Amino acid sequence: MSKAAENRHFEAGGDNYAKHRPTYPIAIAQALAALCARTDNALDVGCGTGQLSVLLASQFTQVTATDPSEAQIANATAHPNVTYRTEPAEQMRSADGSVDLVVAAQAAHWFDIDRFYKEARRVARPGGVLVLVSYGVPQLDNINDTLCNRFKRFYWQDVHHHWPPGREHVEQGYRSLPFPFDEQALPPLTIERQWSFAELEGYIRTWSASKRAIAAGETAVLEVGLTHLKSLWGDPATQQNISWPIVGRVAILG
Repeated sequence: MSKAAENRHFEAGGDNYAKHRPTYPIAIAQALAALCARTDNALDVGCGTGQLSVLLASQFTQVTATDPSEAQIANATAHPNVTYRTEPAEQMRSADGSVDLVVAAQAAHWFDIDRFYKEARRVARPGGVLVLVSYGVPQLDNINDTLCNRFKRFYWQDVHHHWPPGREHVEQGYRSLPFPFDEQALPPLTIERQWSFAELEGYIRTWSASKRAIAAGETAVLEVGLTHLKSLWGDPATQQNISWPIVGRVAILG
């Protein structure tokens, strides 16, 4: 996907993205802060609507949150300690050696990764921390086997071929991305949500794979899959547990 196409995808859905995406637990911000020698300034690159940014604000004195999409920034959650800017990951406006944490959450697969790393090295203080965070494929394993298996088939067979290039990096926890640093550990973390079927459906409809299936004239595949999942859910209003494993790649810079 070109950068222009990427931006068009997100421009079309900033509000829905903010409404339906799973949100990070405060534990991720606490874990990131614990990695840093100082907690004055954090830079959240590819921040989307600021889901992680506002959590970081509870741990860092100042957070700068950037995204190339004006729609994402327009729908970002306001916070007195968060400054939002529309800018690409490869051309940061932060000053040299000014940042304690550079984090990209569910975003690094969109970047020109070598240029992003060059910029991260530039803006980080000596001993500053770089983290790539992602959450993978949602897990419905604790509900019932029939629903779980149908969801896996929906994801991996029905719509998977519509994901844009780069999705495999998210599914693999960014292990397939170059990471030319001495790597540190991030403690195991999980996003857990209690969702009705409508909330799950809203989330699925934000997927770029869903949007691309519709654009390719395969709306029926999407709708049939959602209908099957709904029939296996039981009462659509019933809230079920859904989880996403959080994984990260961590490096100390300088």
